[in-house]
Amino acid sequence: MIPELQEIGAVRRVLPLGRYQTTMDELRNKYVPEDNANRREIWDAFQEVTAVVQQAYGRLSAVWIGGSFITSEEVPHDIDVVYLVDGDAYNKAASDPRGQFITQVLLRKNPLVKRLNDRVDSYLLPVPPTEYGYDYNYMVTRGYWDQFWSKARFAEGNDRWHYPAAGYLEVIIDGYDA
Repeated sequence: MIPELQEIGAVRRVLPLGRYQTTMDELRNKYVPEDNANRREIWDAFQEVTAVVQQAYGRLSAVWIGGSFITSEEVPHDIDVVYLVDGDAYNKAASDPRGQFITQVLLRKNPLVKRLNDRVDSYLLPVPPTEYGYDYNYMVTRGYWDQFWSKARFAEGNDRWHYPAAGYLEVIIDGYDA
C-alpha cells in the first residue's frame, strides 16, 4: 500500500522515508487521475518503455519509482525509474542487437540516444541470482539507487538535495528469483 504524502519542509510533499511495495494498478490509481492529461501522458510513456524493457530482457525483476511523479508535484515533467533486470536475462540480452541497444541507453552509454522516451527517465540495474552470494558491484549500485531515490528537493540551487528524507516505490514484476 502506498502511504500518504507527508510535509517535511521540502519543495513538495513526499512519501515517508523508505521503499514501499505496490502494484502497477495501485500506482496508476494513486498518481494518474483521469482528468490529468499530463500525468496520463507520462503514465502511457512509462507503460511503453516498460514493455520495451520487458521485450529486450524477457525477465524484469522489479522497477523502482522515484522523483516528482510520486510527490505532490502538480505538473511533473517525467517519471524516474530503475529497472531491476534478472542477471541471466541481462547477460542473454548482450548477444541480441535490440538488447544491446536498450542496455546502452539505460546505462547512459549510447552517445546518440539519451532516453527511450523523454517522459521516462529510466536506468538499469542487473540483479545477480541469489545463489551467487554477495556481488560487490551489485550491492554498491543498489545502495546508490536506494540513496538517490531517498533524496528530497528542499530549495533551488547547489544545496537543494537532502537525504535520506523521502520514500520511493517498488513494483515487483517477475520477482527476483526464477
